[in-house]
Amino acid sequence: MKLEAETVLGLIRDFEPALTIRGFSRLAGGSTEVYKIDVAGSRNGSLVLKIYPDLPKWGPSKEALVAGWLKDLMPPVPTWLRTDESRSLMPLRYSLMTYLPGRSLRHWMGQTDITQAYRQMGELLRRIHAVRMPAYGYVLAEGIDNPISTNAEYMTMAFDNVFRRFRVLGGDPDLANRLGRLAESNFDLLDTSEGAVLAHDDLHQGNVLALRGNSGEPELSGLIDFGNARAADSLFDLAKALFCSAHEDPRSYQPILEGYGSVNHPEIKRVLRLYTLFHRLSMWCWLTKIGIGTKNGPDSLIRDLNEMAIEELRAGSD
Repeated sequence: MKLEAETVLGLIRDFEPALTIRGFSRLAGGSTEVYKIDVAGSRNGSLVLKIYPDLPKWGPSKEALVAGWLKDLMPPVPTWLRTDESRSLMPLRYSLMTYLPGRSLRHWMGQTDITQAYRQMGELLRRIHAVRMPAYGYVLAEGIDNPISTNAEYMTMAFDNVFRRFRVLGGDPDLANRLGRLAESNFDLLDTSEGAVLAHDDLHQGNVLALRGNSGEPELSGLIDFGNARAADSLFDLAKALFCSAHEDPRSYQPILEGYGSVNHPEIKRVLRLYTLFHRLSMWCWLTKIGIGTKNGPDSLIRDLNEMAIEELRAGSD
């Protein structure tokens, strides 16, 4: 939408009547409209306005909920100051939150000295996983939707769902069958879980902020975007972070893994591969649904999925 200064002033004055606006500008990145608002007279300094589409309905409230769970995280998350779903001041729902300094780590990917920032991403993910959850399941506005008591039950249902979506969206049935056999042959791994934790489920270069530190290297300064959060096995979330980050920059894989630290699982490579299969299928479904069909989108994922299926075929013939 076209955002007018008068509208922004109305939102800010409704939040804190004494504030005045010095200016506002759209922040780069992401699929949601997000603006930095420079204000005078606020104890919070600059503010951030995030505008939400109509769907999903639970988007604004969910992000505020998850950010509250992470209020003591370092590097920090924004503080949600107001969420307004009334549409009385503008035609869409919005949230006001505190502004975190820095630019997304994507801005720094041309640097040769980015390894430490990737290691910090792994450390950050480990700290997120210190938030224990009472059950497994997707998080909505009021908490876990349809909580499941075991990782094996939750992930079996999740795999069934993602394979169904893959077929409905036009995925190759033969490939789905081969990948289904591959997944089921590794479901024994799902019994080894240390319990449900808070999973960001979208940790990549676009959702972490960084500044150039005293050493001259980029250092993380914040974490944003909690729309995907769920309660899951920690390795499910680690696999997603490795998959998404390495897709953007292959250099990120090893330092993220190193930063995350030791993992208590007897077959770490095998379980990460199983979860990566899920994430590749899920990402293909999402990109296909929104109409992205480039060589770096669904097509490249299909190549990766075919390679996994070929390896399954080879293993079956041994």
